[in-house]
Parts: sequence; C-alpha cells; structure tokens
Amino acid sequence: MEISVTFLSCLVIIRHTRTMAKFLLLFIVLLINLATLAQTLSNVAFDKIKKATNDSTSSYYYPKIKEKLLQLDTTLTGLEYHALYYGNVFQAYYHPYGATDKEKEFDAAFQRASALPALEKLAQEVMLENPVNLELFYKMIISCNRAKNRDKAILWAEIYVSFLEVIYASGTGKACDNAFIVISVDDEYRIASDLGLKVVKQALIGTCDRLQFAKKGQKRKNRIKTLFFNVQFPLSSLSGAFDHIDQPLPDQQEDEEE
Repeated sequence: MEISVTFLSCLVIIRHTRTMAKFLLLFIVLLINLATLAQTLSNVAFDKIKKATNDSTSSYYYPKIKEKLLQLDTTLTGLEYHALYYGNVFQAYYHPYGATDKEKEFDAAFQRASALPALEKLAQEVMLENPVNLELFYKMIISCNRAKNRDKAILWAEIYVSFLEVIYASGTGKACDNAFIVISVDDEYRIASDLGLKVVKQALIGTCDRLQFAKKGQKRKNRIKTLFFNVQFPLSSLSGAFDHIDQPLPDQQEDEEE
C-alpha cells in the first residue's frame, strides 16, 4: 500500500502534540486511508484472521479461543495464540491506549504484593474485559514467583512467551516494510525487555515506531541498534477513541547515545 506524505505527517503530529485540532485532521485522513488498508501486513493476513475469528463454526472463533485462554488452557496452539493476538483488533473492547479501572485495581494490588489468590481473581476480571494483556501476564509470572508457586509461574510464562512468539513471527523488525506487528505500543517494550535491550530513542516513521537501543550491555558482534514495529492498528484506533485522547503515551527516555 502506498501511503501519502500527508498521512505520514498527520501521524507524526498526533504522536507529539495530541491537540484536538490535529487529532481531527488525523481522523479524516485515517478514514480515507483505511478504505484502502492492505489486508496483509508483513506475515499477518488480517483479512483471514478477521473472517476466522468472526465465524462461529471456525476453530478460531474469538469467543471460543478467548474462553480457552481464560481457563489458562495449556492445549492452546501457536495458531490459536496468533488468532487471539491479532484477532483482538476486531473486537469491540480493543482499546490499546489507557487502562481500565479493573487494570488499575490489579496494578495497585500487584504493587502491594497482595496474596496470589486475590491477584489471580483480579487477573481473571481484567482478562474478561480483554484477554490479551502482556503486561498482566508478565506481572502474574512475578507474582507466582513471589508466592513460590513454580507451577503457576510456568503456566503464566507459557502464555506470555507464546504471545511474544506471535510477535516475533510477524516480521523481522529490520525495516518498516517487515516490521514486527504489535496491537499495543506497550508490546514493543515487552519485546525490547525480552531481548535485554534498553530503549534510548523512539521515533514514529509513517506507521512504524523505530526503537533505538543502548550499546551498553550488548556484544559488539550481535549488537541490535534498532528495531521497527508496525503500530498501524493502535494508531488507527485513535480515530474512534476520543475518550482516550488525553491518555499519556508510554514514557520516552532521554537520548543516551546516537
């Protein structure tokens, strides 16, 4: 798909200013461009995912695989995790910016190091709102380790890693045209953390975030300087999410090095 210079400029403006006037301009341009949205990004066929997750006779019908995840079903396959992650953008509760009251309640309980049963109950309630929440899964791994419950820590780790593998399989991350595809900007940082990388710079280039990483802690031979993440769906969600416009973007770190 060819994207106009105007479209790219509007995305940069909304990213850095978030004023209502610029947001309305972005909204108009997004509506025009989404009409010709490519159905395949990198290695993800969104048209097929949408069809399968909306088909009640399909093995990948979203309510069906969502229920399996809520049950922490260990039989979930890689393809089901793929459908869960990318099919999430077609659900009414897909809101990649901001946090719900229930998420805030869970985070507060996590910070207090509440008992594991209480955290598990809150985690289930958050997942009922939206089953795909990588930060939640990561925090449940930590919570289970705190409680010295190794079996449950492994269970949550399998879920967390399975979703990371879905993102890793979506592209190479080496350029915008084969970027890793994420449904939440926060998930970029989960990948960076998994790779042991410290983000020192972030730039929006068209529909991609380019993350630049610190040299420190990396071996020269295998050093990763930058990775690209396609954030088309989080950005386009803004066109219908006026209630989230005042939510802050993820913290940006000061440039450590060029």
